[in-house]
Amino acid sequence: MILTWFGPWPDWMRFFVESCRRNPTIDWAIWSDQPAPDDLPPNIRVTTLGFEAYRAHAAQRLGLTPRWRDPYKLCDLKPALGWIHRDVSAPYDYWGFGDLDVVYGDIRAIYDPATLDHDIISTHADIVAGHFSLIRNTGRMTRAFERIPRWRDMLARDVHVSFDEQIFSRLFLLHKGLRNLTRFVTPYLGGGLFAERHSTDLPPRLWIDGTRNYPRRWIWRNGRLTAEGAGDRDFLYLHFSHWQSDRWTPDGRAAWKALDKLDRCPPGRLDAFSISAEGFLPLDDSA
Repeated sequence: MILTWFGPWPDWMRFFVESCRRNPTIDWAIWSDQPAPDDLPPNIRVTTLGFEAYRAHAAQRLGLTPRWRDPYKLCDLKPALGWIHRDVSAPYDYWGFGDLDVVYGDIRAIYDPATLDHDIISTHADIVAGHFSLIRNTGRMTRAFERIPRWRDMLARDVHVSFDEQIFSRLFLLHKGLRNLTRFVTPYLGGGLFAERHSTDLPPRLWIDGTRNYPRRWIWRNGRLTAEGAGDRDFLYLHFSHWQSDRWTPDGRAAWKALDKLDRCPPGRLDAFSISAEGFLPLDDSA
């Protein structure tokens, strides 16, 4: 998994780290302008690099002249990260891109070898998910983004164009959900698994029962992620963008923005915690 993050580490960073620790057969490579957090597991590697230096490195690898200065633009580069960091991705059968505002469950419990036998794997049914997608590490797939007309121009622009989701998806999907793209004619590559994993509690996504009655609380215990009201079902990860960012909430108000303290768990490594609009809370034995 290849991620970028520029700016102070978020308040939930230790929960992200702990969920990675419990997936020891999967590696994370993170580029950031911050020093590595304390007590990282061996499957997380942080490379500290200033934003301008990272921007220059990515531009050189892609052969373009970037006009952007906002780190949010790096979202557009996600489908190209395996190529930008090909020295890191080279040994792997698959590489992936995602976000930091997630807590993972037991990834291998859901992504078994049969599930992984696809060229691209997304956690949404109708789009390449920017917060977690996997790509088979072949020349055809790692450089698939180059099949999109005018890709260099789009990645060089000074505004975010949803290259990672709306535009990249056109290579693999031929139907609904791809907005504002009638002017793009892209080849169809296919070969993907697009299955809704119910990671993101935001409309128009529906919950497992077909409603928008999303769970109020998620439970992480010893590397396993479950949700209130979902019985014993395991989930791949929780993407809590709706609680942490005003950008994605229907009413423009993110619950965590109003909290005086997000992390209410004891210090040190964690075996269990809950995630809700109230933040990260410890679990008692009855939870």
